[in-house]
Amino acid sequence: MATNRLEWVETLKCIGIVVVILGHISSPLSSFIYSWHMPFFFIIAGFFLKVDLSPILFFKKEFYRLMIPYFIFSLLAIFIESIKRLVLNRDMLNWNDVLQGTLLWMDINTLSDTYAFVLWFLPALLFARFSVYLVIRYIQFNWFRWFTLFLLFLIGTYIELPFAIDEGLNAALFVYIGWCLFKEDNNFLILGCIMLGCLYLFFGIPSLDMASKSYQNPLLNIIWSVSFSFLIITAIRKLDINPHLILIWGEYNAFIYNSPIHKQYRNLDCR
Repeated sequence: MATNRLEWVETLKCIGIVVVILGHISSPLSSFIYSWHMPFFFIIAGFFLKVDLSPILFFKKEFYRLMIPYFIFSLLAIFIESIKRLVLNRDMLNWNDVLQGTLLWMDINTLSDTYAFVLWFLPALLFARFSVYLVIRYIQFNWFRWFTLFLLFLIGTYIELPFAIDEGLNAALFVYIGWCLFKEDNNFLILGCIMLGCLYLFFGIPSLDMASKSYQNPLLNIIWSVSFSFLIITAIRKLDINPHLILIWGEYNAFIYNSPIHKQYRNLDCR
């Protein structure tokens, strides 16, 4: 049964890779993909959240796993951008802005002068997962967890904080939804279709850009993106759609969803 769990999760990871690529190449589907693909990413990132570690150990492991790649690829992105500007005889980078963006703010707006802007989700994921870890570990009442996470979502949406903390708070709700979803065997396929159909008829596809925290309507965006994500997850999980090539791609990709998952779920019962 562990293999079954491995397969549907790897398939979801592969889907995440594809939609991120399609969303960033200005395809005709970009606006539709943007309406749900980052919430989908953060929901999957909540699947294997381990709350049995101490706060210091949890943050340390998450920091090494997410921030070391962030700094390495940020430096690479800055180097490539500098070479490009030199070769094309363009104005060189403002290093004060670049260093502040890379080391302090870590968000898409301050990183937009270099290719590092695509890395905003790494520090955001760090603080999203750590926020959810703290909520699960120290808040016992389920209703109060949801209240806290909705509050963090609003704080992250409307307040600017350094180190992409605001983006992390904004994404924590989706990570928690993924953590809850993974523990349950929810049959959301038909209900998801109905809900999405009703939302589309009344509101159309709501625009969303999580990187810039640009929501058409926060509540509508949450319902739409979570419903569509649940629809995909339920379909893959229930219908056993796991082509072999997709499994290989999903298992060995460098796309960062969560901590090394194989050690965490190979021995779990797939319920």
